[in-house]
Amino acid sequence: MDEMVRQADLLLVRHGTTPWNREKRYLGHTDIPLDPGGRDELAPLARKLAGKVLSGVYCSDLARCRETLAIVSPAYADAAVYDPRLREMDFGAWEGHTYEQLQHEPLYRQWIDSPQQVTPPGGESWKDFAGRIDGFIGNLLKDVEKVCSKTIGTAIGSGRLLSGSKGIEIGGVRPSGSKGSKDSEAVLSRSEGSEDTGPELQALPEMLIVAHGGVLRQLAVSLVPGLSFWDVHVQPGSLRRIRLSFSEETGSWNGILVNEA
Repeated sequence: MDEMVRQADLLLVRHGTTPWNREKRYLGHTDIPLDPGGRDELAPLARKLAGKVLSGVYCSDLARCRETLAIVSPAYADAAVYDPRLREMDFGAWEGHTYEQLQHEPLYRQWIDSPQQVTPPGGESWKDFAGRIDGFIGNLLKDVEKVCSKTIGTAIGSGRLLSGSKGIEIGGVRPSGSKGSKDSEAVLSRSEGSEDTGPELQALPEMLIVAHGGVLRQLAVSLVPGLSFWDVHVQPGSLRRIRLSFSEETGSWNGILVNEA
């Protein structure tokens, strides 16, 4: 049997729109919920994610992300990991202000020009922001490794391919209402009527991350070689996919951005 490549897809979802988003106010750690339009705009994404079998679900602990997850993937809301490391950057004294209100402040102008060297007053430095995201990534990649190892082990043991989108549950997250305990061990179960469709249609494990614009950008920059922070655009209530592959040569995980159909 050919060596199987360890791969997994990360589904990066930005929370829906809040009142401060619409007013173009800096929104970091302030816990603002979605507005009615922000909830309504999530309907297409909820349809897209409906019925997906997820191998891991991670969410910022702030209300706008919790609410987004409850709308777009309600079956996994109880089982998700709510991680404060996925919070947006803390903008300190600039929280709730607009560009127009701050544009004449010298420190703000310096921060706009060099955000990695200047820290908002009472806020979070770029080093601290990037550091906590890197800490999350370290734990995430351990989970990805476990999921991929169990997936490959099952495929090798059975001599069959796994079709994750066809009813196979891979990894440690059970949706609400499913039978069995919510433990961290792998659960592999085939629903009636699912079938192996060949290498070209083999589905990969998928892991969902619901967070904030700056966080998703930093995740992408850390995982996809060659990206800069401002190369990544994730609109409120939208999804970007990163395909992770493990390189035996370098001993590391690297990603590519995959365009959604």
